[in-house]
Amino acid sequence: MEQPANPGEKPQEESIFREDEFSMEGYDKHIKNARIILFIIAALQLIGVFTSMSLPDPARWISIAVFVFFGGIFVGLALWTHRKPYTALLVALIVYISLLVLDAIFDPSTIYKGIVLKIIIIVMLISGLRNGKVAQDMKEAFGKNRD
Repeated sequence: MEQPANPGEKPQEESIFREDEFSMEGYDKHIKNARIILFIIAALQLIGVFTSMSLPDPARWISIAVFVFFGGIFVGLALWTHRKPYTALLVALIVYISLLVLDAIFDPSTIYKGIVLKIIIIVMLISGLRNGKVAQDMKEAFGKNRD
């Protein structure tokens, strides 16, 4: 067993597997696709900035702030998938579905608008989420994600 760098830390447990035996080949594809989807969601949020230009002054700035805020959240979550794929994709799925529900509450006609794209996004996030859990557990088993 390795000695901890700091006296208060637990020593890192040794694995019976070598790190070169560890392959994320099957999992990376789905996580990468989910990451790309998060960047696409962020871009779609930022497109809303251009659609809000015709609103009256106070509403325009509030709309722009909301679109930029949520765009930034999805960019941050996409970047976070490099370190903690499961956690980032779970948060992203919750935020995305919450936005869809809020949108449907305020304007019920949006439920059917872009339904195919919404379903594709949710399916890809769930696929990435499933693989993200396994990948994150494997990374943590090899000490790659210890924070």
